[in-house]
Amino acid sequence: MLDRLRSHSVYQKTLEAVMAGKTLQGLGLSRPARLPVMASLSLDLNVPILLLTDKVDRALMMFDELAFWLPDHPRFHFPEPNPMFYEQAAWGAMTRRDRLSALSALAQYHLPGTQKPDKAAVVVASLRAVMTRTLPRRDFIIASKTIRVNQQINPQELKRNWVDIGYEAVDTVLDHGQFSQRGGILDVWTPSEAFPARLEFFGDEIDTLRQFDPTTQRTVRGIEQLTITPAREYLINKLPGGFEHGDLSDEFLIPVMHPAPSTILDYLPKNGLVVIDNLANIQSFDEEIEEQALKMRRESVTEGTLD
Repeated sequence: MLDRLRSHSVYQKTLEAVMAGKTLQGLGLSRPARLPVMASLSLDLNVPILLLTDKVDRALMMFDELAFWLPDHPRFHFPEPNPMFYEQAAWGAMTRRDRLSALSALAQYHLPGTQKPDKAAVVVASLRAVMTRTLPRRDFIIASKTIRVNQQINPQELKRNWVDIGYEAVDTVLDHGQFSQRGGILDVWTPSEAFPARLEFFGDEIDTLRQFDPTTQRTVRGIEQLTITPAREYLINKLPGGFEHGDLSDEFLIPVMHPAPSTILDYLPKNGLVVIDNLANIQSFDEEIEEQALKMRRESVTEGTLD
């Protein structure tokens, strides 16, 4: 079906305009036609695409449907946190993982020495997810480190670094964002990987590096290198005085820890593409979000939880 669409003259003109760097507005596509057109663009351009829609239920529906149109392409749902703007509440573990997975996929285009993926990712996000501030791209890149087999590095130094970028020390690694140590073995599970990794040391040298199934502890595959990316959307050493890592509302302090405003849009490479589902709906919902945020801010100031 996509082959027929991609050969159509109208689609070909759209493709040529996008390749020329033009901003296209008002294509007038019906809802059923939007994902096939976007999937065709992904196949023809092979660049990261951010698909922006208004609300989370629409984003989830489009994310699920993408599996049909792009079964072999990496796809990510970039979720919005449960707390509203100015609401001091915890982000869920799944929200953290999914957001960081999407950021890590886009960061590959900026990380030095990292091989770019053969098939570019599609990220689906609701408006509030994109509006929510995140770790600035520069800080994310600096905090990310690639480790390799035969590399000389002190395990204690690795552990300190992992704590600084948001990882939690546990007895047994069972979830993303955790690490553990047993003698000369370090386990770590980065948000972007489907399986945790096991580093076996000989002194200060990484002797073997492999991914394993956390339920059976059996090896999935051996790997030569692994990029450890942040496990939170902030850096621990940026926490203000009086706060400790593990506070339920750590993400509430992102604007304080990282004053430079940053969103997932900053992670898109220069040739990345933003596809908007319905501009009118997004503009209307943007006003609703802003009004709700201002109201919550006024209430927080009145209650004394904000200055």
